[in-house]
Amino acid sequence: MAVFSQGTVLGGRYEIVRQLGAGGMARVYLAHDPKLGRDVAIKVLAERYASDPTFVERFRREASAAAGLSHPSIVSVFDRGEAEGTYYIVMEYLPGPDLKQIIRSRGTLKPLDALDNALQILAALSVAHRRDVIHRDIKPQNVMMAGDGLLKVTDFGIARAGAQTDMTEAGSVIGTAQYLSPEQARGDEVTPASDCYAVGIVLYEMLTGRVPFDGERPLTVAMKQINEPPVPPSTYEPGIPAKLEQVVLTALAKRPSERFRTADEMTRALLDVRADLEGATGATGVIGGATGPITGATRVFESPTEATRITPPRSPRPAPPVPPAEGPPRRRNRGLVIAALLVVLALAGVAAALFFADRGGPSTVAVPNVVGQPGPQAIETLTDAGFVPSTRRVPSTVEQSGNVIRTDPAATTEVEQGAAISVFIGNGPEDVAVPSVVGQSEDDAKATLSREGFTKVTTKTEASDTVDTGDVISQTPAANAEVQPDTPVALVISSGVEQVAVPGIRGKQLDSFGRPALAAVGLEVNVVEERPNDRFSPGTVLEQDPAPNAKVDKGTTVNVVISAPPANIRIPNGIVGLDEQTARDKLAGSGFDNIETSEAESIEPAGTVIDISPAEGTEVEPGSLVTLTISPGPAATPPATGIPTTTSPTVTG
Repeated sequence: MAVFSQGTVLGGRYEIVRQLGAGGMARVYLAHDPKLGRDVAIKVLAERYASDPTFVERFRREASAAAGLSHPSIVSVFDRGEAEGTYYIVMEYLPGPDLKQIIRSRGTLKPLDALDNALQILAALSVAHRRDVIHRDIKPQNVMMAGDGLLKVTDFGIARAGAQTDMTEAGSVIGTAQYLSPEQARGDEVTPASDCYAVGIVLYEMLTGRVPFDGERPLTVAMKQINEPPVPPSTYEPGIPAKLEQVVLTALAKRPSERFRTADEMTRALLDVRADLEGATGATGVIGGATGPITGATRVFESPTEATRITPPRSPRPAPPVPPAEGPPRRRNRGLVIAALLVVLALAGVAAALFFADRGGPSTVAVPNVVGQPGPQAIETLTDAGFVPSTRRVPSTVEQSGNVIRTDPAATTEVEQGAAISVFIGNGPEDVAVPSVVGQSEDDAKATLSREGFTKVTTKTEASDTVDTGDVISQTPAANAEVQPDTPVALVISSGVEQVAVPGIRGKQLDSFGRPALAAVGLEVNVVEERPNDRFSPGTVLEQDPAPNAKVDKGTTVNVVISAPPANIRIPNGIVGLDEQTARDKLAGSGFDNIETSEAESIEPAGTVIDISPAEGTEVEPGSLVTLTISPGPAATPPATGIPTTTSPTVTG
């Protein structure tokens, strides 16, 4: 972002004094315009956006849109230009404070003060809405107090001007989360009703000292804007008048069609409330109180007094004549003026008396009954009768769509001729949010849906390992989906855990067949006993529970008994010294029939067992190999030859 130091001159005219602040798209500087001898605020587009034609065009349109809005409650735009590769806008400089600082300083505002502040904001938006400009970022930080104590709306930097929607990508979210309307949070199209929602948030904050929706992350706040109803402000401040609270809650309706559609509509509602508030005099007060206008830097802010009040600016009146320079008027002239005024007042009184004497007081007429008529026809009827009708679209049945549902005042009500009549025209059924029924019992789910108007409900069952039998597993459409009330809703109901047939595994090897067969249908296995058995090899399943083909819940454990290996047997003692055949017979009698033999020189008679392996007395498994070592008999003695034996000499040394 371009950063300009003190003394830098932009456009050959505006001398930078200091930086005032920075936002996502721009920095704001205090500068001096020596040509007109005044301080100005300059908003400079960030460098990273200056090369983006889309952002440059948006910045340009901000200046064009704001420059075309002339009103005492709107910050003026004086000029725009380009410098050092970026773009800037020159605006009216307001030292502050902003409305956020005022709220923080005072905590809460009195209902009349808060109402009058809101009326000033709405006065600015009314001008914008009539020029088809939607602010889209109304918040206390964008409402500044001028030197005369009145409020001004600033920062139309993200406004949408007229039909120039090509500058806003579909589905994008622009604004500040705590003040976003639900449609902005969803990235939907914005309307003047979106600004009215934000004014409702600001009014809520002025009355309670807090915003209705807040959270640690912008996404969390945005989801609350879409889904959660606001806590009534009187919950925090019981002294808030009921009619004023109703205006706030109407402004915060989730659907634009249920809110004030324009700033003018909300203004009329607040003026009705203001007329009822005790002590409302209609006089315009200023936040500065007895201390007078606030000047200087933003932080200069006197503590408000109880008399402090901000009321909507009135239409400018002609300034009184300037007295002659030579001094005060003579007493004779003043007397003539007073006499003339008395004559005028007397004549006005006579005229009024004659008027009402002739008519018996103000004329009243009954409101015509236009219920059921098409909207245009009803408007024509009321206009012809001398009334001033205004229309408002409200949800209705299909049959009522386009026709008048009711009027306010109602038909046959006696009102003054020329009174304003609100005409409520059916807009057809509105989409409604599908309630969440997942986890509820089937009966409770159907009752919940019926209360919200969903009577076409179908069900089917499905096994579930996690949802209890009879409860809802899923729903279509999903919870919070916006659909017509007559849309069918399909529920999937849990039939409980899935049941399977137990495979038969008796007589089968547990590891090679039984375990895989049970696992294939989602069953567990548990060996409860190993039992010796001469008929089956070790590891064979002898018994199972549950029995084959029994129906059980998926995940059930099948208990089995398997055959155990035979017990170890002992090699008998006394084998060594027997002849081979006797030894074999003795071993066979002890269960050994796997016998091998080998020979080794021995002085024992031929055929005698001189060793056994494993050794006598050793316990081994049945069928183990036993090896007998057999003597071939003593070696034969060589015959004598008569040849003398020669002894080798001994060598020493």
